[in-house]
Amino acid sequence: MAEVIRSADCSDSLRNARAEEIALALMGIGQLQADTLAEAATWDGAGGAVAGREAILAKIGGMERPAKVRVEQVVTHGKAGTVSGRITRGDDTRLYCHVIRFTSASAGQVAQLVSFEHPGGA
Repeated sequence: MAEVIRSADCSDSLRNARAEEIALALMGIGQLQADTLAEAATWDGAGGAVAGREAILAKIGGMERPAKVRVEQVVTHGKAGTVSGRITRGDDTRLYCHVIRFTSASAGQVAQLVSFEHPGGA
């Protein structure tokens, strides 16, 4: 089981906590409920773009689970949110950032995801 260190940014914000849960699911930790994603949601990342709810869920299902995730910052405002920190797979620790765009300011469904990882996260 992965070691997860959560952000203190979520203690007083349900929207931040929701963004953190979505980001963790994108990294293979926890479950992302299908209705969290809009039917036409997209996910852009280093491996290219994935379009559609089912394609995104399939990509998440095939991911390697990390050994450790540290969530260092969560910020949400309006229809957008970002979650960033460090992720460790094997001996490789990298910086990551997930940008989440919701369909509305109520953060009901995700319209777009953009994910980045960068070496040097030790």
